Amino acid sequence: MSRILAYVGYTGNVEYRIVRGNGNIRKNIGKYKGASRVFPHIVLTDQDRYPCPPALLNDWQIGVLPAGMLFRIATHEAEAWLLADRQGIAEFFNTIAEKIPSAPETLTDPKQTVFSIVRKTRKRRLIEEMVPQPGAHIGPLYNERMCEFIVKRWSITNAVENSPCLARNIARISTFLRGYLS
Repeated sequence: MSRILAYVGYTGNVEYRIVRGNGNIRKNIGKYKGASRVFPHIVLTDQDRYPCPPALLNDWQIGVLPAGMLFRIATHEAEAWLLADRQGIAEFFNTIAEKIPSAPETLTDPKQTVFSIVRKTRKRRLIEEMVPQPGAHIGPLYNERMCEFIVKRWSITNAVENSPCLARNIARISTFLRGYLS
């Protein structure tokens, strides 16, 4: 989110808390709504296994949001947005861009695509750190490596070309910040 905020030109203070897993976001949505009456909140979650964003909104009982809150959903998983920077992710995983899907938002499980790409890298350490062992959801350093990619390599400019969902979210976040903070 901090990269997206910088990309849209937001230069204000950002106080944020990383919440791992949309289960925690769902559990605390009421708190975020309340707090957004005082300080603006942008909540971003994955669509995950929901068939469409309205299904998630309905199941989570999001309802009417306060003016100071923006709730956004990444198509399926945020990894689709990262895969959308085909050149950057290819370089990070030591492969060629042609091996990265050109339409990552059409993938049912972008995280599994990331695992497939990583499994084929010659960087043994990345495989050990990112690919889950039996019984695990992700590798032991999966989040850390993906954050490293986001901070050091992810080109949002390149990603929006292959991710209409990312482009829409960036436009909406930009509008929210201009309207709420102006």
